[in-house]
Amino acid sequence: MEMHFNWIAYAVAVVAQMMIGYIWFHPAVMGKMWAKVRGIPVEEIRPKNPGLVYGLTVVYTLFITMFFMLNVTGFGQEDVKFHTIQHGLFHAVGFGMMVILPLLGTPTLFEGRPKEWMIVQGGYWFVRAAVAMSILSFWR
Repeated sequence: MEMHFNWIAYAVAVVAQMMIGYIWFHPAVMGKMWAKVRGIPVEEIRPKNPGLVYGLTVVYTLFITMFFMLNVTGFGQEDVKFHTIQHGLFHAVGFGMMVILPLLGTPTLFEGRPKEWMIVQGGYWFVRAAVAMSILSFWR
């Protein structure tokens, strides 16, 4: 069977993730907690080299979104019964448990990071994955 990528859904999922990052790390949402666990004032949340930081963030988001797309639309998932938001959320929960939790939980434990760091970062990555995978799964 042939895989079909919806490049418009891919672009929307990329933009959605960038918007989630902007909202999530805003001081009114999780930005204050994030700054606190990093030990910096809220005013220092902005990157020192925004062109480089945001440029590479877009590139990294393109990469992770391709992984998400392959994950939710891959072989064996062509049937219309897999074209649902629930299917995308199912994959996001699996990604959260099998990728996000180990990748963030290990440094939290070994580096003695505060649990708030894990909440901010883990929550961000889970919400981001859930939104992107739902878009990509539903909108094929």
